[in-house]
Amino acid sequence: MTPERIVFEYPLGGPFRRFTAYMVDLCLLALLVVGAAAVSLLLSLGAASGIGPALVAYFLLSWGYGAFCEGVFNGQTPGKRALGLRVVSERGVPITGAQAVLRNLVGAVDGLVPFFFMLGLSSMLLSGKFQRLGDLAAGTMVIIEQRRPRLGLLRIQEPRVRAIVDRLPVRIAAGSNLARALSDYVRRRHRFSRALREEMAEPLARPLRARFGLAPSEPADIVLCAVYHRVFLGE
Repeated sequence: MTPERIVFEYPLGGPFRRFTAYMVDLCLLALLVVGAAAVSLLLSLGAASGIGPALVAYFLLSWGYGAFCEGVFNGQTPGKRALGLRVVSERGVPITGAQAVLRNLVGAVDGLVPFFFMLGLSSMLLSGKFQRLGDLAAGTMVIIEQRRPRLGLLRIQEPRVRAIVDRLPVRIAAGSNLARALSDYVRRRHRFSRALREEMAEPLARPLRARFGLAPSEPADIVLCAVYHRVFLGE
């Protein structure tokens, strides 16, 4: 909740999706390490002196890959981006560079070989926001970015819809859940028969009738379409 009392909801990234993103990053990290070692040995003409720079590159990549990517790319590594994940602070705002470094340093404990990620998994299951040890230390969480396609608004040219729209308030305050339910229903209603529309729309239409003083006999399908028009089109 912001100081203006605006509430934002974030779907949390669960352990399975996050583990898949981790494996993608691990494969990419392995390729970078192999590439850095090859370049080091090539520049040293295959001499033993090329091992030193290769080890330095391995150390920097293994410890700095996650912190660098999350700090520079607004909470995303290539693996997280591929799986639609992003690291944000517990307040839902972008993380800082210090948070990126801290969550990755402490998070290295999660995957220690003797425990095989059991520490991180246990922490995620016990915390309320699927936070592993690094997230708890840095005050961060991992969310799923849901980008819904931008679609045009629909106009339903039915006299009964127009009649109910005229009886509704000029402005209707609709939360994100109600707005999404109305939009999804109106876009898909043409796929179903009239009887099935009524059955699907009735649970949502019932409280809307009571809220706006509509008769119980008004068809649920028509009620939802009318409220949709008022919320999204203002007409």
